[in-house]
Amino acid sequence: MLDAEAVGRFLAVELRAGRPVPVGRCEVVHTNYRFGKHMRLLYRLRIGRRWRWVSACAFPDGGAEEAFRGATHAAARRAGLRAVVRGTHLGAVFWTFPNDRGLVRLAALLREARALARRMGGPGSQVHIVRYKPETTLVLQLVEPSGRCLSYAKIYRPARGETAGCLHISLARQLRPDDPHLRLPAPLACVAGGQMLLLEAIEGRQIGALEGREAEVGLARLGAALATFHSLEPPVEAQRFTRYDEACLTEAASVLAQARPSLGPEAEALARELVRRFEPPPDRPLCLHGDMHTGNGILAGSGAALIDLDKVSLGPAAIDLGRLLCLLRYKRLVGRLTAADERARVASLLAGYAGRRPLPSSHALRWYAAAALLTEPAMQAVRRLQPEAIARLDLLLAEARRFLEGHSDA
Repeated sequence: MLDAEAVGRFLAVELRAGRPVPVGRCEVVHTNYRFGKHMRLLYRLRIGRRWRWVSACAFPDGGAEEAFRGATHAAARRAGLRAVVRGTHLGAVFWTFPNDRGLVRLAALLREARALARRMGGPGSQVHIVRYKPETTLVLQLVEPSGRCLSYAKIYRPARGETAGCLHISLARQLRPDDPHLRLPAPLACVAGGQMLLLEAIEGRQIGALEGREAEVGLARLGAALATFHSLEPPVEAQRFTRYDEACLTEAASVLAQARPSLGPEAEALARELVRRFEPPPDRPLCLHGDMHTGNGILAGSGAALIDLDKVSLGPAAIDLGRLLCLLRYKRLVGRLTAADERARVASLLAGYAGRRPLPSSHALRWYAAAALLTEPAMQAVRRLQPEAIARLDLLLAEARRFLEGHSDA
């Protein structure tokens, strides 16, 4: 499944009945590997002069046959290509975009999005695909002929869009339009039976793309925006944040032990130590972003906008802040930040937050940063099958231990 050339040769034969498809190149775009459960992949194929997406899922214990039978009922051909291909020898099923195992009626939803773009921006308005996670979400940009972005549309699994829409509405209602620190994308409409959410487009520079002094200013604004966000009343749809619960920490250690057996004892010891040192938060749960990273912050006016609110949840403020600290440390570990840059950005982030709300305790920040290092970049390295990152797992575990024991210099 990871041999893109071999998959390309297989699909060249199987994508069309009667004659092969001229597949010029095949690339693996995305991987999601769960030990003993499944492996999901997204491929990009060069067919003629166009690139096309093909998603795939490999199943254990004969699950591919059942998935294939279920998929053929709802699938539709596109450009003469088979909608669904069975890879018996791989234990896998392949879907040609816009066929998708989880995002049902995707072709019809794309037509509806194009019609919405034309209604909003006039003839010639188009839809561009921004991000695609097979079986989960598709993010679209609706643009007018001049290239100006009209709005964004997110396509979800059935009914998930309604929940996301309610989250956005609840949060937007609480925020003053002229708030100097925080801006949120306004929900414009929820259509297609709750499967597609239309959101306001917010123009501005992504904080994660800033460098040098601009990055420090951006992180200070992000800190103030996050503090303001934490002051909002949590939507009734928000669930408790659970990714750092004991069961999740234990599972993360187990997965890392399977990927790097030599690191198993250290990963398991770290998980046990995190559980031992956990201190229940003293205050009531706050409104968390739940997926906080600098790519979800945009410079807007004198403050910052927070986007991608699908994972809004309940918990202590240190969860969002600790994740940001974890990701800044990860950038330093892989050579994308110097130690001095990391310290400056951490200081800016925390100062921006402290200007709006009291900071969590140092213990809480360190604990959640350590938990994030174990469960997020370390787990992503395994699930996305990133060899270079897997080779650094020992460094990630060591840094998590340093955070936990108070030896980190951040």
